[in-house]
Amino acid sequence: MPRVPSSYPSYAAPCDPGLPEAALKFRLSHSPPLTTPRLLGGINVTAWLYQDRAGVKGIQVNPNTTIEELIRQFGPAATPDAEVGIHSEMRAGEWFRMHGSQYRVLQIFSERIPCPKMCGPMLRAYFPGVPWYYYYDRRSWIAPNGSILKHPAQVLKTVYSL
Repeated sequence: MPRVPSSYPSYAAPCDPGLPEAALKFRLSHSPPLTTPRLLGGINVTAWLYQDRAGVKGIQVNPNTTIEELIRQFGPAATPDAEVGIHSEMRAGEWFRMHGSQYRVLQIFSERIPCPKMCGPMLRAYFPGVPWYYYYDRRSWIAPNGSILKHPAQVLKTVYSL
């Protein structure tokens, strides 16, 4: 069973344990499993707890779309600064935005804390009051000299007991 994740805000109710379990299950059921250091570091999985109109709860799981995958499908971007992947939170957020009248988001789990430039603002704007849960926050692993002490793959390997 995965470890309990951190929360935003810090006083949020505990994370539904089904969320990190669903993210791990997604990683393990993928072929090949998304558990190598490269794939743990390159793929971020998000799992969102929601409730439909009838009160039935479910979990929506989304990985990010990597730059490699986008280049494979569409070719290189016109400029290097345009070569960015599609964040898992953005994929899930768009799905719920398109189906918003049918579902109410209750909790959001992402293996990495949502990024402060795109995902965090999007979640605060479109899903206000919904708590986020995460395992990796890069800001927690930066040394005084600016180097990174731990990378996402190292943290995920530990929390998932891989």
